[in-house]
Amino acid sequence: MRLKPYILISCLSLLSVFLLTQISCERDDICAPDTATTPLLVIAFISAETAEAEAPVELQIKGEGIDELLELGTALDTIRIPLRTNGTLSEFEFTVNSNVENDSIPANTDMVSFQYTTVEEYVSSACGFRATFEGLSATGENTTDTDTWINEIIVQSLNVKDETTTHVLIRH
Repeated sequence: MRLKPYILISCLSLLSVFLLTQISCERDDICAPDTATTPLLVIAFISAETAEAEAPVELQIKGEGIDELLELGTALDTIRIPLRTNGTLSEFEFTVNSNVENDSIPANTDMVSFQYTTVEEYVSSACGFRATFEGLSATGENTTDTDTWINEIIVQSLNVKDETTTHVLIRH
């Protein structure tokens, strides 16, 4: 049996359209939940007296130039905060006794600055880019009075690539 030329051309056209659509398709453009994204800075608080994990009293944190406070939860001895990805410096006001309604215990604010180098890496078309941070260093100063509540800032990890380890210890 012999196919007529127009049937053969129609079949070849359909086959070429099918092949072109298969070549141009990519896998789903959905970023999987377990894909590594820009990590938060992990900070643990420890008592200067006992060297044990201890949450600061009524801690509030506010990023420099940002009106809203960071949402931390209550009585946490470990927190996660974002670093700026469009620069090499992130500054935060760490305030203790922020909600204490007692004039004998005033709020006390220390400014903490984190310096680093931002490194961008391509993850995928669905997830885009992620930033990691290298060469982390930190400094602190009191902004409200001469009584600093932060005794020491210890950088434990110079590179911030994930949220599985503590990057900074704050002794208070």
